[in-house]
Amino acid sequence: MKPWLRWTLWMTVIVGAIVGGLRYFFIEFATIPDVPNDPRAWANAPNLEPGDEVLVWRGGDPHVGDLVICPDPSADPPKSKTMIARVMGLPGDKIEYGDVGLRINGYRVTTAGCSTMPRKVVDATGAENELACQGEEAGSSRHDIYTAPTMATFERVQVPADRIFVLSDNRVSPWAHDSREPEVGTLPIAECNKKVVIRLWSKKGWSDAPRRMGFLY
Repeated sequence: MKPWLRWTLWMTVIVGAIVGGLRYFFIEFATIPDVPNDPRAWANAPNLEPGDEVLVWRGGDPHVGDLVICPDPSADPPKSKTMIARVMGLPGDKIEYGDVGLRINGYRVTTAGCSTMPRKVVDATGAENELACQGEEAGSSRHDIYTAPTMATFERVQVPADRIFVLSDNRVSPWAHDSREPEVGTLPIAECNKKVVIRLWSKKGWSDAPRRMGFLY
């Protein structure tokens, strides 16, 4: 066997073993549900939209700023579905969301401009809403969120031991689905160990250049 062919075969085996090991132990692929009449399918717009294909990293504890997949406690039967939301509070953290924005342990979360244009959407009542895009920095994450004057706020919440507090990137009801809802509340850390790290492409496929290979942290 020629040396170059032997080298190629060995590299193929080694790379295949590494990719196979990562695929088996650490990574998986998922598709954001595309349910036409479910506004919660847009819970993490503008970063994730229905039909997006994403890469998920399994294992490890979640950190503030991570976009995680957790069993949905509001599903019927309970936890028969999953939900995606961004971690905004760890055990012992004090979270509050009011007129001055989001605060974690008394410190206001840094906000900035956003390159995404405002989006006009129609809710279940037929009313038109304008969702404004805003940049947000939490933990090591810099991400975009949707906001509106009518979004739900809450008094200070202290996160219990072994649980996390999550918020949708789309903070506006009825699209948001997160810890502000009593049927969701804080979530067990142990059940939220899957992190969405890359949006591979949208439901339009690889040809949708603006929405392919986007990092979500």
